[in-house]
Amino acid sequence: MKLLITCLLGFVSFAAAQPAPHVSVPGASAAYVLGPGDQFVMEIADLEELNGKTHRVDTDGTVTLPLVGRMQAAGLTLAEFEAELDQKLSAQLKEPRIAITVTESLSQPVTVLGWVNNPGVQRLRGRQTLAEVLSQAGGLKSDAGYRVTVTRQFIAGELPVPGAKRDDANQVTTGEVNLSDILEARNPAANISIQPRDVITVPRAKVIYVVGEVKKSGGFTLEQKNSLSVIQAMALAEGATKFAARNRALILRQVPGAPNRSEVLVDLDKVMAGKSGDVALEPDDILFVPNSAAKVIRARAVEIAITTITGVVIWRGL
Repeated sequence: MKLLITCLLGFVSFAAAQPAPHVSVPGASAAYVLGPGDQFVMEIADLEELNGKTHRVDTDGTVTLPLVGRMQAAGLTLAEFEAELDQKLSAQLKEPRIAITVTESLSQPVTVLGWVNNPGVQRLRGRQTLAEVLSQAGGLKSDAGYRVTVTRQFIAGELPVPGAKRDDANQVTTGEVNLSDILEARNPAANISIQPRDVITVPRAKVIYVVGEVKKSGGFTLEQKNSLSVIQAMALAEGATKFAARNRALILRQVPGAPNRSEVLVDLDKVMAGKSGDVALEPDDILFVPNSAAKVIRARAVEIAITTITGVVIWRGL
């Protein structure tokens, strides 16, 4: 962070005294900080020796260029690097017009946290979108949520997410992206370009569980909903089997601070017939439909229900 701030301040000072640098960087600004492994091409007017050729920053942070020799690159912003190159070429060219394009960024980290298969630090490879970085992190887990949070440092530029909030104290902007908009092609613009040092956080999905004597046991994601009714849950579970004790269904709910789940007895027949009010299921609730032939006490039924949800399939599409 200190290096980024130092480089940014250096860029601001330079820009105040000089014309704006001619820097072209896909998905990044002139404040992009070069690092070991980064690859770039340059276009310099009247200097064919350097034009269009690929150059990579070595592990020691330097790069060797024709007519220039070895020079420091890592730790410099593109604007600062262009200024250094401009100075070295001034003896040969009166007004070097330089354009630099980063074609592969191996030095710039992106942190992916939460419900992905390989959380941790990823490295950007050129310009990458949110979907590409998540794929690089192994993709989403089966119970991952679809509202992903992206946090971006001010130095990296604007976060193009509607409703993004700025945090002046920490110099970051945070916004939420609905991955459903990307996956279902409802809003391609939601697949934003990711910048170096972005932090992507994938939450666990809000899930309710329907287990026991139903045709499709499993966990069902709430997506953007905060709750689901018993009728809706039973529809997703494709209804009860013929062996179900429909009048003895249980809603098991975790109570904060309590060692055991609370229990709510539900008569599915009365609910379906409109003779009893429907009940709203909350995240992590278990709707357990017991077997009509089972002669187990309620405590044992609760134990069976809680054990059953371990490893259940998570269904989407609510």
